[in-house]
Amino acid sequence: MSLYQNSRVNFFLSILIIIDLILITLTLISNVGENMYYSIIVFDTALCIILLIEFFTRLFNAENKKQFFLKNWTELIAAIPFDLIMLPFVLNYARFLRLLRVLKFIKVIALFSQFFETIDVFLKKTHLDEIFGMTLLVVLASTLGLYLFDPSINSLFDSLWFVLSTITTVGYGDILPQSGVGKMIGLIILIVGVLIFSTVTGAIASYFARRILINEDFNITENDDNIELLKEDLSFNKKNLNEVHSKVNKIDHDVDYLKNELNELKELNKQLKEEIEILNENLKK
Repeated sequence: MSLYQNSRVNFFLSILIIIDLILITLTLISNVGENMYYSIIVFDTALCIILLIEFFTRLFNAENKKQFFLKNWTELIAAIPFDLIMLPFVLNYARFLRLLRVLKFIKVIALFSQFFETIDVFLKKTHLDEIFGMTLLVVLASTLGLYLFDPSINSLFDSLWFVLSTITTVGYGDILPQSGVGKMIGLIILIVGVLIFSTVTGAIASYFARRILINEDFNITENDDNIELLKEDLSFNKKNLNEVHSKVNKIDHDVDYLKNELNELKELNKQLKEEIEILNENLKK
């Protein structure tokens, strides 16, 4: 069973990937201490072992291994401990340091790609991708609108600063539109900002509430499946009852037919008795 089939393990791995991504990026952009660097190597190696086990487990269970590998090869790159592998070469040969930096940069991209897949699933399930897309559109349109129609806005950066501080409802007040059009745009931004953040909060709360309901004892999905099974059983039982009812009606019809036959036989028997009596009387005579 894949670790990614467990949502809690998937979330935990995502956190570890984020931490590893930050640590590796830190070694690329700054000189960390020797002890810190070795600690980062230990953390990265431990995570790589987990990711390698996960990758090869899913590869082994995949029906089409070639297609799986071509689709998920970046995960394999993200699971390679380049720092540990290149450490002896870097210590003995300084010229390998540049190669290590290139490999680490490739790994950062692979880790970010792997993390983005998890974020992408989260965004689509919560519809936050649509909300963020609408937010980006509002920010860009408002920034351009203020810059073009308000003379008090001197640069695009000032316009963007006002839009962001307004849409987040912070409102520093250091930059203010002076024209009527600018104030109208600011009012629209303020209303949209309140709507966006309330929608984001509701979407995230709804997502986690749904996850709790699905994963905990109160399992709505399982209950829905049970209800469907009960409906199928009731439908099957109803069909059987109809068949039994039809057979009972047929048996009742046969019983009525037998009753009629018995009555006719009784009449015939009665007639035969009368005829026998008549014959006996004639014989006596």
